[in-house]
Amino acid sequence: MKTAGVNELVLEVADLAAAERFYAEVLGFPVIERWESPREAVWVLAGGTRIGLWKPNMGIARARGGVHVHYALSVDGEEYDAVVAELRSRGAHVDEVEFGDRAARSAYVADPDHNIVEFWTWDVTRGHSPGIPKAVTEGVYGV
Repeated sequence: MKTAGVNELVLEVADLAAAERFYAEVLGFPVIERWESPREAVWVLAGGTRIGLWKPNMGIARARGGVHVHYALSVDGEEYDAVVAELRSRGAHVDEVEFGDRAARSAYVADPDHNIVEFWTWDVTRGHSPGIPKAVTEGVYGV
């Protein structure tokens, strides 16, 4: 099956206002829609991907949100350093990893619900791995 990428991602959040502040102010994603009761939600736009921030509730097809390990957003390699600098200037703690012989770089930030947002320079359509990840930030793997 061929797709064009991720159209929408929904995260369950404990504090909707805190999540909105993080995604809009720290990450700089524009708020594009708000939903009121019974489904309280805020929608932001990350490039071509719509991200829903939902208070805990039963969802579509009786699904329930859960804890996400992380998700990655594509960043142009030439823009990577500027993205990291901007995240830090907005108060985000940024952890970094390099893949292979600097074939790709990633920056990770945690949102208020501990979802990990990755900004990754690798073009996943290349069909293979960029190599073994190496920590740039000391303690990035938490071990």
